[in-house]
Amino acid sequence: MSSNQLAVFFIVSVIFYIIGALASLSSFSSSKWSNRLSNTFALLASSLLTYLMIYKLTYSGDVSINIDFNTNIPFLDMKFNIDNLSAFFIMIISIVAIIVSLFSYTYMSHYFSEKNISVFGCLYNLFIASMVLLVSSSNLLLFLVFWELMSLLSYFLVIYEHEKEEVQKAGRIYIIMTYTGTACITAAFVLIAAYTGSFNFTSINLQSIPQGAANIIFVLLLIGFGTKAGIIPVHIWLPYAHPVAPSNISALMSGVMIKMAVYGLIRFIFNILPMGHLWWGVVLLCVGIASALFGITYSIASTTNIKRLLAYSSIENMGIILAGLGIMLIARASGNYFLLSLSLTATLLHTLNHAVFKSLLFMGAGAVQYSVHTKNMEKLGGLIKKMPIASVLIFVGCLSISAVPPFNGFISEYMIFKTIISSISYFASSQSFLMVVVLMIAAAALALTGALVAFCFVKFFGISFLGMPRSKVADTAKEPGKPMLVALAIAAVLCLLLGIFPNFAINLIHSVDSQLVGIKTLGAALPLTVPRELPVHNSSLNISSGLIAILLVILGALSLLVVMALRKRTSVERYNTWDCGYTKLNSKMQYSATGFSKSLRIIFRGLFKPARDLKITEGVAPYHIKAGRYTTSTVKFFEKYLYQPFVSTIIYFSRKMRFTIQTGSIHAYLMYFFVIMVLMLLYYSITA
Repeated sequence: MSSNQLAVFFIVSVIFYIIGALASLSSFSSSKWSNRLSNTFALLASSLLTYLMIYKLTYSGDVSINIDFNTNIPFLDMKFNIDNLSAFFIMIISIVAIIVSLFSYTYMSHYFSEKNISVFGCLYNLFIASMVLLVSSSNLLLFLVFWELMSLLSYFLVIYEHEKEEVQKAGRIYIIMTYTGTACITAAFVLIAAYTGSFNFTSINLQSIPQGAANIIFVLLLIGFGTKAGIIPVHIWLPYAHPVAPSNISALMSGVMIKMAVYGLIRFIFNILPMGHLWWGVVLLCVGIASALFGITYSIASTTNIKRLLAYSSIENMGIILAGLGIMLIARASGNYFLLSLSLTATLLHTLNHAVFKSLLFMGAGAVQYSVHTKNMEKLGGLIKKMPIASVLIFVGCLSISAVPPFNGFISEYMIFKTIISSISYFASSQSFLMVVVLMIAAAALALTGALVAFCFVKFFGISFLGMPRSKVADTAKEPGKPMLVALAIAAVLCLLLGIFPNFAINLIHSVDSQLVGIKTLGAALPLTVPRELPVHNSSLNISSGLIAILLVILGALSLLVVMALRKRTSVERYNTWDCGYTKLNSKMQYSATGFSKSLRIIFRGLFKPARDLKITEGVAPYHIKAGRYTTSTVKFFEKYLYQPFVSTIIYFSRKMRFTIQTGSIHAYLMYFFVIMVLMLLYYSITA
C-alpha cells in the first residue's frame, strides 16, 4: 500500500467520524438509533485506522503520510504529517475507541429516558477525531486548534449530567486547569515562532533557539502538557472530572486523552528543542516519581469512590511514564544513545499498556455502576457471585495495573525500572555521585509505588467484589449487557497477549524508535543502529518467555481443574465459622474500604492529616446507646496548602485593584487612555 493510498484511507476514516457525528444528530428523536449510529461509525473509523497504523508501522519504514489542504488563513497551513510517532499514538487512540464504542452500545441505554443521546454521540465522534487530527498536525497553530477542540469537546462530555451540582463544580475546575495549561503551551509556541520564524514543524531550525529560551520553552511545555497529563501538583481536575463523567468518556480520557500530553512532550522536545541540559531530565524524573507516589497514596487513602480511585491511579501511571521520559532526557543529554533508545521503548510500551488496562478498569467501573447504580465501595461487595464474568475480566485489569506477570503492566513497568537501574550503573562508572543518589531514590520510590499499587487494587477488588453485599442494590446486581462484556473481554485479552507476547508491540515501537532517535539534533545524527542492539528486541528471548508464560497459565488452569474435580469427589463436612457467639455473619462484620486503608492513612498522616468524628445518640444508660455515627476525613494537601491560598490571594488582589482603578471618575479614565497611547507610540518608534 503506497503513501497516497494510506492518506486516502486516513481521510476516509476521519470522514466516518464526521458522518457518525452528523448521523447521531439526524436521529434526534430516537436515542436508541442515535446511540447505534454514532457507535457504529466510530467503530468503523477506528477499526480502519487501527489497520492503517499497524500497516504503516510494520511495512512503511520511515515514509510519512502527507496530506495538504490549501487555505488562505495566515500562518495556518492545513498540513498533516503522519510519521511513525504519530502513527503509534493514532493506533492507541483507535484501539481504545474500538473497545469503548462496543461498550457504549449497552452502557448509554441507562441515559435514554432522561438525556439527549444524539448530542452525546455527536460530541463523542468529534472528540475521537480531534485527537486523531491533533497527533497528525504538522503546524504549531493547527496543533493548538485541535488541542483546544479536544479540550472543549471533553469538557462538554464531562458535564453531560450538568443538572447535578457536583458535575458543575468538576466542570469548572476542569476548564480552568485546561485553559491554564493551554496558556502555557501557547506561550511556548509563540517563543518558538519568535526565534525560528516558522510555525511548521519541518521548517523550524533548531540552531536558532538559544539555550536560555529553550529552558523557558521546556518549563512552559512541561506545565502545559503536564496539566493535561495530571501530574502533581497540577492534577486536581482528574479526581473531580472522572467520577462525574460517563464511564465510557472516563475510559477515553484516561486511556488516550491524557496520553496526548505524552505525545506533545516527545514531539516538541525531540523535534523542536535543541539538546537540553541534564536538569531537564532530572526535573521530569522527579516530577514523575512524585506524581506516581502521591497519586497512588491518595488513591488508597482518601476515597471510597471507585472512579475517583481509578482517577488517582491514572496520576500514578502518568508519573511512571514521565519518569521514563526523564530517563530519556538524561540519556540524551549524557550522550548515552543505548539508554535513550531503551527508555523510549519502555515509555511508549507503558503508554500503550496503560491505555488498554486503564480503559478496561474504567469500563469495569461503568459496568458496576450500570448494574448496581452506585460508585461507593462501602455499598458494594459480593459482586463476584452476582456478575462473575464481568468480575473476572475486571480482575484481569487489576492484575495488569498491579504489574503481575504474565499481564502487560509487568513488562513495561519492569523495563522502566530497568532503565533507572541501568542509569545508576552508567553514572556510577562516570563517578557522578549526585546523579547516582537521585536515581537510587527514584528506583526506591518506584519500587514502593509498585507495592502500593498492589495494595490499592486488593482494596478495590476485595471490597467491591468479594465478601458479602453491603446494600440491597449490591445484592440484586446482575451481569451487564453482552456488548459491555465483549468490550471488557477484548481489553482483558489484550492485557494478556501484550504481556505474553510483548515482542509485537516492541517491534512497532522499534519503527518509532529508529525514526525518532535518528533525528538530526544540532546538525549531528544519532546512530540508527542503536535500537537493534537492545536485548528486549531479541525475538528468541521474547518467544521463550512467552512460551514459559503460556505453560504457567496452562499448568495453573489444570491445577485448578484437578482441585475442583477432587473437591467434588471428596465428602467434606461443613461447619460455620467461629463468630464470637453470633449465630449468623452479616455484611457489617467485614472490612470496609475506609477501614482497609486506615493503616496507610496512619503511616502517611503528615500528608493526609486524618481526622475522626464520633457522634453518639445516648439511650437509657451511658453504655446503652441508641445510635453511633463514626466518620473519618482526610485533607486534600495540594488544594488546601497550594490552590486555596493562591486563589484567595488572587481574589484579594483583584478586589483591591478594582477599587483602585475603577474610581468612577471620567478624568481618571481619560488619563488611562492617554498613558496607553503614549506607551504605544513609544513602542512603535523604538521598533520601527
